[in-house]
Amino acid sequence: MGLDLETLFILAVLAFILFGPEKLPEYAAYLGRFVAKMRQATTEMSRQYQDQNPFSYPPEPAPPPAPDSTCPYCHQPVTLNFAFCPKCGQRLGEDHYPPPPQPPEAVHQAGPAPAPEPAQAAYPRIRPLQDGEIDRALAIINQAALAYKGVIPADCWEEPYMPEAELRAEIAAGVNFRGYENEGRLLGVMGRQDLVGVTLIRHAYVDPAAQRQGVGARLLAYLLEDIPNPVLVGTWAAAWWAIRFYEKHGFRLVTQEEKDRLLRTYWTISPRQVETSVVLADPKWLALGVHAG
Repeated sequence: MGLDLETLFILAVLAFILFGPEKLPEYAAYLGRFVAKMRQATTEMSRQYQDQNPFSYPPEPAPPPAPDSTCPYCHQPVTLNFAFCPKCGQRLGEDHYPPPPQPPEAVHQAGPAPAPEPAQAAYPRIRPLQDGEIDRALAIINQAALAYKGVIPADCWEEPYMPEAELRAEIAAGVNFRGYENEGRLLGVMGRQDLVGVTLIRHAYVDPAAQRQGVGARLLAYLLEDIPNPVLVGTWAAAWWAIRFYEKHGFRLVTQEEKDRLLRTYWTISPRQVETSVVLADPKWLALGVHAG
């Protein structure tokens, strides 16, 4: 706190009136000392007030720590106000919150049972050749028949080796073709023609990419099942690999004279093809007493 100039002037006038001019210097000196002491006291009070923050309050006493308990599941110390053990997650007590509302159960209406899924075909499998697979069968036959090109007589080779009309004519004549299928893809075909007293194996071909994998052997074994008649096979005389294939499965070459008779009796082919072909017979035919070559 301090006195401004106007206040000092007023005090001086009052002292002059009350005490007169003689004692005015004495009282002025006294007043000066009083003002100095007041200023000193005011400064001291201001310093003490600034040293203390009027907005700081004494810290609140810390609450006593919650008593500990032991989890009955994992035996670890757990605070009592825990509803679940923070160690093992087991519920320690019921909390005060209500359980969340559960959605209403859906009402299942009885309906028609779903249709069973179609059974997946087991592969590989042998099945009848479908009419829609004629193009694929022709592709297999004509690709595999390229092995004859340059081997059989040139005048017996045609391009394509088997036209579609010829294949359909063979089917119409009673040649029942079977197809070897693996993973949905046709890999081989072989025909069986049942005639009076004899059965012929006709047009056996395997996709070149699937050869030497047992496709032809499985087809032949399938077609030979439950055949009461003797079985004959005709092929080109120059196709040594085909002859070896049938010999491996129990067939034997018949004599030249028997071959000509059989080809003219059971096959419908040209004289040139009769001349350049051979016939192989199974053990049932040979058991009839016909001499093999």
